[in-house]
Amino acid sequence: MNVRRQLPPDLAQRPFTTREAAALGISTSRLRASDLVLPTRGIRVPWTAVETGTSGIVRPLLDLMSDAVASFATAAGIWGLPLPPHFRDDFSLHVTRPAKTPLSLRPGIICHRMHLSPHDVVALQNGIRVTSPLRTMLDLAAVLQRDDIVAIGDYLVCEHPEDFPAPRNALYRLDQIATYLAAKRRVRGLPGAKRALELVRVGADSVPETRLRLAIIDAGLPEPVLNYVIRDSFGRAVAWPDQAFVEARLSVQYDGEHHRTAEQQASDNWRNRLVADEEWDQLIVSSTDVRRRGWDGVARLVGQRLSRLRHRAELSA
Repeated sequence: MNVRRQLPPDLAQRPFTTREAAALGISTSRLRASDLVLPTRGIRVPWTAVETGTSGIVRPLLDLMSDAVASFATAAGIWGLPLPPHFRDDFSLHVTRPAKTPLSLRPGIICHRMHLSPHDVVALQNGIRVTSPLRTMLDLAAVLQRDDIVAIGDYLVCEHPEDFPAPRNALYRLDQIATYLAAKRRVRGLPGAKRALELVRVGADSVPETRLRLAIIDAGLPEPVLNYVIRDSFGRAVAWPDQAFVEARLSVQYDGEHHRTAEQQASDNWRNRLVADEEWDQLIVSSTDVRRRGWDGVARLVGQRLSRLRHRAELSA
């Protein structure tokens, strides 16, 4: 019985190139063994690999393609940028090479060819070359819908002040993104990125919050305020609504799947009482509401609640 040769410890823990393996004396037949996955020509991924995922697989690919950088959805995965489900579920690797290089055809690899400036590329500590978050947003603006690009922009600029439960610093300011886009010329995603930037706001924590805000705007309703703090009569912060209609004293909360836990529900109930004590109305939107009504249907609920509050205020005036 043939005994399968063990891989060297370094190769057994990560994706590697066949070139690396050959340099260590690993035979061609060993590289065809069933304990190795072949994501594309020249790369092997051991079942025992610890370093997997986008970064792990793209690193040896870039070793093979020395003039390439990770880009588009692959770069978004490396940076943690939000993507729609059909992009997250696509396991193809995207790389960008200089504009005049020959077309590269590899299974599982989508190769883009275009000019990238030195400021468009970041070299990470693990040796991966990847388009910057701003360049990634710009490239994706050519292939994603408006709401998806706005969600990426919201992610890049999201910050919360110190009196929020989870303070957060922005990766970029809005003016930095605007300056970056203004300096670009003849990039396919540029018109879409500029249109999306007009709708990017500071303070959205998640894609559903972005989609809810955009649905409200598209419905012709007033734009809600983000990063608003509801305070009691002593000036103490008591609630941080996802979106606030300050004049109407309406708090809109999007409660995702994690709000189903007993601990989170207890916290939400306490939040709801505090909001009511300060004489604010509250509309809680769930993922179930979105599945049943769609984002436009949820926006209509917001509009109905605003109309009811406006009518109530007129009667009491």
